[in-house]
Amino acid sequence: MSNSNPIHIGIIGLSNGIYMGGSWAGAAHHPYLTTSPYYKITALQNSSIESAKAAASTFGLNDVACYGDPESIAKDPDVDLVAVSVKVPEHYKLIEPALCAGKDVFSEWPLAANLADAEALTKLAAEMKVKTMVGLQGRQSPAVRKAKEMIAAGELGDILGSSMSGTWMVQGDMIPDFFEYGLDINAGVNMLTVLVGHAIDSFCYVLGEFEAVQAALINNRPQMRLVDGEGKVIKTVEKTIHDRISVVGKLKNGGVGTVVYQTEKSNTGKPFYWEINGTKGSLVLECQDGSIQMIPPTLKFASREPDAELKNVELEDGSAISYNVGRQYDAFAGKENGSFATFEDALIRHRMIDAIYKSDKNGTRESYV
Repeated sequence: MSNSNPIHIGIIGLSNGIYMGGSWAGAAHHPYLTTSPYYKITALQNSSIESAKAAASTFGLNDVACYGDPESIAKDPDVDLVAVSVKVPEHYKLIEPALCAGKDVFSEWPLAANLADAEALTKLAAEMKVKTMVGLQGRQSPAVRKAKEMIAAGELGDILGSSMSGTWMVQGDMIPDFFEYGLDINAGVNMLTVLVGHAIDSFCYVLGEFEAVQAALINNRPQMRLVDGEGKVIKTVEKTIHDRISVVGKLKNGGVGTVVYQTEKSNTGKPFYWEINGTKGSLVLECQDGSIQMIPPTLKFASREPDAELKNVELEDGSAISYNVGRQYDAFAGKENGSFATFEDALIRHRMIDAIYKSDKNGTRESYV
């Protein structure tokens, strides 16, 4: 890809605000895309043309086309790649027109609100022979990439097992009112699909897939208090999503894997802790929240030599909120810095999530690949 011939990208969902829905595009996508020689933002689509124009003005994108519907941005001849960064329940109806128009597509994770929609989108993308990317950007975290590299190089020896535990910043005994839509499990945006989806994707990216999974999910608080931006309780609503999740299984590449997540932050000082044990040594990844796709973990290594100490592994600085997203875009543009997740990769993770739900419901061990 020549710097003089950048990929023309149309963004669906660029706006200001908190990290939910399209605002993630403003926080993580826009800073990279406006400084990269490999991309040029040529179009925006929001819920209305007026909203798209307001976003263009806010972000200083004065020469972009503005649209209020997905069919129009999909048909724009000056758009090569459509990036969809909105609430998960809206993904299918925004992605499908772009695929039908033969455009390459980026979608935030989850790809869709359910497995059936993810399968349909993946099938359509294959039929249209377009290039796809999904925002499973935890794979690009410096600690995750380094852990994968060290394991591949044999520095840990044979893998004996790995355990990951984390907490979610979004939900505890109360939740911001903007997330009310996500309290319905059918919306497809909750701790399992989003946070665990991101984390377990990084887990499997480093260690390989599970042979099968056995899961236990619980909804400890079937009612949830909603609070406004000032922390004032507005009302109490019904909640059908889970707030504690446990997944265990044998790994195809050897060893046992365990992933446990909860919505309550503990006072143990371990908001995120991931340990990988091998015959030659162990790795530990830690950070201040289970959202490792956004917050870069540290990485430490201890060999199995007598009296060996846990030592920091030097990493590239990945603290910028746009770092992981930018590395994805770099890889998509053909820079030699690793791979990126596609719709096919996302479908594996959707099938895994479906297997987790089935395992919990039926008390069974479920395979997904």
